[in-house]
Amino acid sequence: MSVPAPHLRAKLLGTLFCTFTALACGPAPESGAPEQQPALNESSAPVVYGTDDRQDVYAHSSAVLRERARLSTVALMSPSALNTTNPNNVTFNGQTLGQYANLCTDQRFRSDPTAAYCSGTLIDDDLVLTAGHCVEDLTDCKSARFVFKYYRTAEGTLETVTTQDIFTCKALLARHLSDETEDTYVDFAIVQLDRSAAPRFTPAPVRPGNAPLAVGANVAVIGSGSGIPFKIDSGGSVRENYAEFMDYFVATTDTFGGNSGSGVYETVNNTVAGILVFGDEDYMARGSCNVVNTCTETGCEGEGIIYVHNAITEFCANNPGNVRLCNATPPVPTKYTFTATNTASATRNTVNGTVTLAAGQKLTVGTCGVTGAALTSGDSWLRLRGPSGAEVASNDDGCDSGVGSKLSYTATVAGTYEVRAGCYQNGGCGGTVAWEVTQGSTPTQGSFTFDVSNTANATTGTANGDVTLQAGQSLSFGSCGVAGASGTGDTVVRLFNTAGQQVTFNDDACGSLSHAAYTAPAGAGGTYQIRVGCFGSSACSGTLAWTVQ
Repeated sequence: MSVPAPHLRAKLLGTLFCTFTALACGPAPESGAPEQQPALNESSAPVVYGTDDRQDVYAHSSAVLRERARLSTVALMSPSALNTTNPNNVTFNGQTLGQYANLCTDQRFRSDPTAAYCSGTLIDDDLVLTAGHCVEDLTDCKSARFVFKYYRTAEGTLETVTTQDIFTCKALLARHLSDETEDTYVDFAIVQLDRSAAPRFTPAPVRPGNAPLAVGANVAVIGSGSGIPFKIDSGGSVRENYAEFMDYFVATTDTFGGNSGSGVYETVNNTVAGILVFGDEDYMARGSCNVVNTCTETGCEGEGIIYVHNAITEFCANNPGNVRLCNATPPVPTKYTFTATNTASATRNTVNGTVTLAAGQKLTVGTCGVTGAALTSGDSWLRLRGPSGAEVASNDDGCDSGVGSKLSYTATVAGTYEVRAGCYQNGGCGGTVAWEVTQGSTPTQGSFTFDVSNTANATTGTANGDVTLQAGQSLSFGSCGVAGASGTGDTVVRLFNTAGQQVTFNDDACGSLSHAAYTAPAGAGGTYQIRVGCFGSSACSGTLAWTVQ
């Protein structure tokens, strides 16, 4: 396709800048090279438009943009720019901005260090978005250091940076830098860090879709212009949106060499809309020193910013399973960790997880005996509640020498079930609850009617029914919580084993109605008896229903 002259002219300015500008676009010197100032990467060094709107992070009025700077922004540095002698207080080598750029004494930020050569934005727990010319290949990427917390907390005071705030490159997952043979111009890279930055640092949200920004729309930039600690400029606006190409747009941001790769935010929702990659000259001579090059809001060439969707589209083509950036369906959880204490046998203070079951699906859940499950301390107890909120199964000592828990339950109704993990009596315990879902066999069902009164909490004059359980089978029974169950009045249910000993009971699982669950332990198969009665001396009636699986 043909490219209009203004579009092509801006493109060529960006492409040719590294050849003609005094600021190098190559990487910082390798460790062990002669000490010199880090090169500031940018396809073209930007400039100030109108008023210089750059502000230190602590001084900016927007709490959201301050958060983006503190939690989502990185500076790309060479190893030689970092002094890690004290891992709890990393310092920065090199000159101040005043020394490096030979700034006149009335220029801003003269005392700032110039340790960075590019900027980037955290867009997933372990992914950084930057410019393609900042990381030319994987070898170049691995030589870079990605540094968080490079900002001032007050005038003259830098935030403390530790070695935990410094990351390296594990992989280069997406990269493109257009050349003169292409009809559009893009310049981006997505770097995978050596480890997750979460939860200490938070990914910035990326602008969804691929619609152009409106001409005149306000934008903000956060990064290390001229290599100095992060500055926020929220005074820029879109000058040209190039909606017909959607490769980049031009804005009047006050940005400098070293801002390459900076996240550019639309300020309505403060999402990353672009990546700053080129612009106009940074500094001009004034006698024997230099000053910031200042243009009118409508003057000079403007700053080139790649639309972020170009990077996301390429990344998702190769990484379609990414949930945050590619709208992939998150994997269904099959386990969770827990630490609990004083749970009264998992009846309070439990740590809970949910699993969705279709009718007929069998859930096997445990702190042992299931892939991924582990009991690391104490004596666990598991309970399972159905979609109605009634307990449908529980287990205390199903495995792991009698201290772990494991139960199986086949869903009689579809819905979300809740797993509750706790500890025996009021002790402490911890570990990992894991589960598996398979297609279960059809549960055995049964019921009997009752119409009783004056049963003294189901201890005398009860209506009874027998049910046969094999070891490992689970029984769910009640005047509620089971298909076919019903009741009026205030019911109480109890279950007795083959020796005539009570093994579980319930009074008010569903308001005034009752539901209980029990899994027959190893060696305890046989005929069990369900007894249903009423609270105190009251009367109650209905249908007691049960299922076994």
